[in-house]
Amino acid sequence: MEKNVELTTISNIHSVQDQAEEKTSSFEGLQFSSGQSEDWAVGESIPKRNVGVWQLASLVYLLTAGGGYGLEPLVGAAGPLPAIIGILIFPWIWSVPQALMTAELSTMFPKDGGFVLWVYEAFGSFCSFQVGWWTFVDSLVDNALLPRLFSDYLSVIIGNNSISRWWTTLGGIVILSFCTALNVIGLHMVGWASVLFTIFVCFPFLLLALMGIPRASPQVWLSFRGWKQSHWRLYFASLLWNLCGYDSAGTCAGEVRNASKTYPKAILLSCAMGIVSFLLPILSTVTYNQNWELWTDAFWPRACNQVVDGRWLGYWIALGGIISSVGMLNSLLATSSRALYGMVICGLLPKHLGYLHSMYATPIFCILLVSLGTAFCSIFSFESLLQVDSVLYSLKLALELCSFIGLRYSQGHLLRPFRVAGGKKVVWLLVVSGLFCCCGMIMLSNWVAAMTCVVMIVLGIVLYLTFQKLGCIMMHSVVPTTTTV
Repeated sequence: MEKNVELTTISNIHSVQDQAEEKTSSFEGLQFSSGQSEDWAVGESIPKRNVGVWQLASLVYLLTAGGGYGLEPLVGAAGPLPAIIGILIFPWIWSVPQALMTAELSTMFPKDGGFVLWVYEAFGSFCSFQVGWWTFVDSLVDNALLPRLFSDYLSVIIGNNSISRWWTTLGGIVILSFCTALNVIGLHMVGWASVLFTIFVCFPFLLLALMGIPRASPQVWLSFRGWKQSHWRLYFASLLWNLCGYDSAGTCAGEVRNASKTYPKAILLSCAMGIVSFLLPILSTVTYNQNWELWTDAFWPRACNQVVDGRWLGYWIALGGIISSVGMLNSLLATSSRALYGMVICGLLPKHLGYLHSMYATPIFCILLVSLGTAFCSIFSFESLLQVDSVLYSLKLALELCSFIGLRYSQGHLLRPFRVAGGKKVVWLLVVSGLFCCCGMIMLSNWVAAMTCVVMIVLGIVLYLTFQKLGCIMMHSVVPTTTTV
């Protein structure tokens, strides 16, 4: 009987979320949620819930794995055996905590904003503002890295060793404009584009596996460069970097259909796809490419040419690298703009930033702000951006993990359509494991990145105090009112 009551309650919650009609006031062709009063209605989500399992899974896959592009240095750092072991083990201590946290809290708070809302309810407005600020800066840095990946794979296709900065800039502008347009149209369009990108990116690697693995030598899979010859700093940095990002999926919860069922399925599916897409290319190619020093960024097309006669599949994989960078930017722009929108929902930013497009119901100002910031950050060097990105992401994720366990204590009575089994002990295990990896990622960065992040942290505190003094920060609650039955 109790189980039936709980299931009925969950059904009623999502029926209200999906069917609620909200009053809106117009502002120069855009809309702003006004709820039933003139105040900012933080408890409602205006964007349409039209994203399904495959759309969300593809979006998350491009955010995290993206076809295995960028994994080549992992093999070069220590050899195939450590790479394979790392791909099989590290997801359990690094990816799984992020994935389970996101699945539980996204179904508990099925609204746009994700971790901004989680931290807000766990620790208040100050910490929520900081995690939102770090996310904003981190997303700009992350997005600005992608034109470099675009130029790396474009150089493989056209045959030049390097692409001029002019072509890189032009390509970045075109890609950024295209992704901005998709995001303005809506997250459902971003999701379907992600599905197409994922198919295009994964299919050539599947062909490579079908052609390469049957002729591969398992003995080469067990190759190891040796303890002294291996570059362990690069090895661990590559592992941690390629297996993170699942928490970003929570920022889109307000636009996901039936979030309580969609999130667990989509995140599990994206995790499985990521592990498979990392393992198959390594198992397919290492037999034919045993000079580990050559395993650097954008090596997959050349490795493929040693396995398959001709260069057609290598060109396809190189083109897939370009598509992967487009898909990743598309997904990052979607999640980072929704995190910014979540700050508006919590009352941490001026409400005018939360205006929605009158036709598409998307947070257009947030999308444009992230796009313009990305264009600005693209002028900085790739190496410096990468280091700063790692530190900021680790700080952000650490605070999210703390909110995960904090909400189990402070709001453990609230309904969670998906709840991590095993009670608080299992949650503690996940949190400690994730925090350990966060510390490792920070320690792998250099002091310049650390100092840059200190400046960003101080600037975030100053911005919070300034906004608070100006009256831009208003206290709201986003806690669901339903308790467990």
